[in-house]
Amino acid sequence: MTGTRWGKVLAALWDRATRREGPEMTARRVAVAGGASGDVLELGFGTGANWRYLPAGISYVGIEPDPAMLSRGRAHAVQSDRAVRLVRAEAEALPFAAASFDTVFATLTLCSVRDLDAALKEVARVLKPGGEFRFWEHTRPQNRVAALITDVACPAWAWAGGGCRLNRRTTEALNAEFAMEEITAFRMFLPMVLGVGRLRPEEQ
Repeated sequence: MTGTRWGKVLAALWDRATRREGPEMTARRVAVAGGASGDVLELGFGTGANWRYLPAGISYVGIEPDPAMLSRGRAHAVQSDRAVRLVRAEAEALPFAAASFDTVFATLTLCSVRDLDAALKEVARVLKPGGEFRFWEHTRPQNRVAALITDVACPAWAWAGGGCRLNRRTTEALNAEFAMEEITAFRMFLPMVLGVGRLRPEEQ
């Protein structure tokens, strides 16, 4: 299969999976998307799995770089009664002015951006002073054996999984860019972190 065809297959599989999630996954999405407020930006909305959990009264913009995901997301948006603005863009080069958003959020997205540090710097740039970056992401295991397994599996997994990198040091990158106000660590199929970060005072 060509990359384009596999992208369409992957988007269809992801769409189906996110619409059949159990209560644990739903609770994670509610904790992140449900806490958004004001002018809101979602990184990598995929096919729109978080939209149903967004609170009323917000102004929402979502970015998605993958054309197959974007196509499915736009189709779902037409069928939805929620007003969403969808933009094809990458997290490393957000097409928005500085200090544009009260909330930026991402769920299982940072593993697949090309440059994690650049993406987080862009998030910091577009956040308003006092704004929040809300997230639910997987991160590299601390156990050496488990970490080695993710290193070995990462190339094949990234190829098949839309660029998802199992061994990405997400927690370290988040702590380097933001002041963590809340963070919860837990395990599903990989170590996970869920939390809220804010700009440091000197960056506001």
